[in-house]
Amino acid sequence: MKTCSYCGAKYPDDMPQCPIDHEALSPKLAAPESDLSPDLVTLVKCGTLVSADIVVCKLRAAGIEAFIPDELVAQAGLAAIGNVRVQVAPKDYEAAKAVLSP
Repeated sequence: MKTCSYCGAKYPDDMPQCPIDHEALSPKLAAPESDLSPDLVTLVKCGTLVSADIVVCKLRAAGIEAFIPDELVAQAGLAAIGNVRVQVAPKDYEAAKAVLSP
């Protein structure tokens, strides 16, 4: 099996590129080592992608890595209002809450 380095989709070994995003396919690579837990926790649910991006920017400015797992769904207009999650590593949860506190 080959894996698209951009979207993560898996394809048979005889496919040269991803039909979705046209990236070259490569054999599955080992995940890079990281101090992040494989499980992320939801910090907040935002009403829009723009508000979720603002939260992520605030967190990253404070040195906390944050993610929007629903980003592509929200960009496509398929996310329900109020369901754009911002997630952080469990080790950063308390610090992230403190950054967002008034």
